[in-house]
Amino acid sequence: MGQAASDAVTASRTDTNPSNPDAAWWCKLAARALSTVGAIIALFTGIWVFISATPLCWVGGIMQMLIAILVLLFECPYCCLMVTFVQKVSQFADNRTYWQKALMYTISAIVPICLCAGISTITGNLCLFVAGVFYGLMALGKKADRNEMVARASTEESQNADMKAHLMETGGKVVAQQALQNASRKI
Repeated sequence: MGQAASDAVTASRTDTNPSNPDAAWWCKLAARALSTVGAIIALFTGIWVFISATPLCWVGGIMQMLIAILVLLFECPYCCLMVTFVQKVSQFADNRTYWQKALMYTISAIVPICLCAGISTITGNLCLFVAGVFYGLMALGKKADRNEMVARASTEESQNADMKAHLMETGGKVVAQQALQNASRKI
């Protein structure tokens, strides 16, 4: 039991996907914390939505609770150590890229709101939606430093100037050829 807990905690702290861009340690921690807190809030508000009187809200509440449990398994595996397959789910989640997590969290947060648009549904899923947006921002990667941005802008400006000069040269030739063709047709 102690080894399983240690493995789950270690798996939750490592980012095993090499295609993820580098992100600051506090961004990774904030994304996990926001997702975990959002999932807990979504779980409790999903129970509240399920208690409502309409069948669509029942479906929305059940879906919201299932999404919250899935996000808890993805982001906070040590909350569910008694479940035998938690480590496999955690490893699967750690192998996902940031944009895949962002897409999953944002889309899965919108569906229950479409089924039952109430304050409880919006509150619970808004937290998961914000976590998805945060993962999306992490997928964009770090902002470049000032020197790199200046260097890149100067090379792009020179490339744009070269393209404009080339277009002017070829464009002028084309216009002259068209004028000659039009003049020959009129004669």
